[in-house]
Amino acid sequence: MTRYALLVASIVSLHFAERGYSQAPSPPPPSIASLGTCRLMSGAIIQNCRIAYRTFGRLNAARSNAVLIPTWLLGRSEDWIPLLGATALVDTTRLFTILVDAFGNGRSSSPSNTDPSARAAFNDLTIADMVEAQRRFVVEHLKLPHLHAVVGISMGGMQAFEWAVRYPTFMDVVIPIAGSPQLGAFDQTLWTTLLSEIDNGRARGVPADTIWMQIARVGELFLRTPRGVNEAGPKSVASDIREFAATFRQKWNLEDYASQLRAARRHDVAARFGGNLSRAAAQVRARMLVIYSWDDHMVTPGTAAAFAKMVRADTLSVPSTCGHVASGCESARVNPVVRRFLAR
Repeated sequence: MTRYALLVASIVSLHFAERGYSQAPSPPPPSIASLGTCRLMSGAIIQNCRIAYRTFGRLNAARSNAVLIPTWLLGRSEDWIPLLGATALVDTTRLFTILVDAFGNGRSSSPSNTDPSARAAFNDLTIADMVEAQRRFVVEHLKLPHLHAVVGISMGGMQAFEWAVRYPTFMDVVIPIAGSPQLGAFDQTLWTTLLSEIDNGRARGVPADTIWMQIARVGELFLRTPRGVNEAGPKSVASDIREFAATFRQKWNLEDYASQLRAARRHDVAARFGGNLSRAAAQVRARMLVIYSWDDHMVTPGTAAAFAKMVRADTLSVPSTCGHVASGCESARVNPVVRRFLAR
């Protein structure tokens, strides 16, 4: 995995790359749980519905130390492994940690592993659909009626917000990082642009390599701050873009990526409440720690900060030229705060 891909995945700062994680061997494949039939919010049905997952640590005798971690956009459960451990973001020596692959990432049910005749179900995929399947997985497969916490980064943070509103008493703690409860106009415009690169490119027969290169260029403009991009320099940025495009062209399916983009673009925890964020926030019962950066241009933090005030959450604002991936670049500051909050 390249240094830039690690940054895109929001999982590491340069510290990880310097320690050689990019040369680490690939972990074994995730386990697969079958949920039978999954009915989506749109009414569409996914037959042979599957959730891919990995677990770390041990469940305690009281079965009260389970933490669920959903994946981010363009992320898979193995990408989270460097963030687990006694001195990392989530302490797996104390917590039973469940990494769950979100719908549309090629591991859990996705267009690429679904019969072509049934792939249309993913056209209207939502973050709520991801969360509902995860709840079923936890209850039906792991036999856990309650979680200690849900933690997520970026699109994983969106899922964490959805958990807090949709299943308010199912967990004690929710920690969204660089996520949003309700995407603003800036975010929707950006993510619509990314989606258009895929939809328009495929309609015109543009090669996948070219589409990924365009996605990489757009991503480079918004993943970090303008200052962060300028400080990297033209040669480094051009190299990063090539590596980004090559890495995800090799590992990802454009249809899968598009299904997650659509889900993230329409994300709104207040959808059931007429778009009223305060009504959605009134549902929350879990303790929340909301982490964001005002330098984030990929998932702008305005609604996350507003929601945090509504639920009287603890917050951590992280300034950084790394922008959307500030939690990785500033891990020395972020990780201890998360560990302490989870341990309370």
